[in-house]
Amino acid sequence: MEVRSIGLTANPKKPEAAGVARTFLRACHKLGLRAVVDCALGAALGEEGFETASEPVACGVDALVVLGGDGTLLRAAPAAAVADIPLLGVNLGRVGFLAEVEPEQAETALLQLRAGQYRIERRMMLDVHLNEAAEGVLALNEVVLSRGACARMVGFEAFIGHTLVDRYIADGLVVAAPTGSTAYSLSAGGPIVSPDVPCFILAPICAHSLQSRPIVLSDHETVTLRIEAGEDREGMAVCVDGHRTFPARGCECIQVRRAEAEAQFIRFQRDDAFFSLLRTKLSQWSL
Repeated sequence: MEVRSIGLTANPKKPEAAGVARTFLRACHKLGLRAVVDCALGAALGEEGFETASEPVACGVDALVVLGGDGTLLRAAPAAAVADIPLLGVNLGRVGFLAEVEPEQAETALLQLRAGQYRIERRMMLDVHLNEAAEGVLALNEVVLSRGACARMVGFEAFIGHTLVDRYIADGLVVAAPTGSTAYSLSAGGPIVSPDVPCFILAPICAHSLQSRPIVLSDHETVTLRIEAGEDREGMAVCVDGHRTFPARGCECIQVRRAEAEAQFIRFQRDDAFFSLLRTKLSQWSL
């Protein structure tokens, strides 16, 4: 599909974000593309002469350009997925694992979007319920049930449906989507999973038992995490995608399912670019 309108959102903590946003706005004007700036970025620009959206995600546009690192894309992904808007990540971060272009490629990227010369890569998301009746929270990477500020390891249980998978004495449990397999789950010893594989990864964090190992589960299952009776301590937390944190105390269970909505990423590169990216980005991250 040829793109005729774009939304712009950014991480306001990135000092270069305003300058890159202005570059995109100038390129949009030059190419005859409608540009809509989200309210937070519009306030950061402190200028007039462009259209500003009242919502964090500019609904009604053909694509959303996200200026920032992977964290900025993780924040933008849930609302964009619900609104069925594809994302183009512009890397202003350290690794930029999810980003597709660098800031200097702004006009080239917009030209390709206008010409329809791109593909959409769909990524499964997690639907996280902190209690059975609670409204779900969408996650692209993972949900983490952790001991948080508690100073000792805690007892956890994990279930598939009504079947107990294991009991863990650990710092926490991670349930990750394939996209999150290169994030916290990887640090917890989980496997790297190709983004098109429909599955969950269940990984304990610093488990006390040597037999507690990460497990790859079908995306058709419902994964339930519980804090063992008597272990519900002050300071324990549920963290979704590294930026939304909820107190775990009082949560009877955390249920994780595959979400109906999917994140959509705009890609200009070939289909097998994930593995090249994997080698490049992970080696950069270790420096």
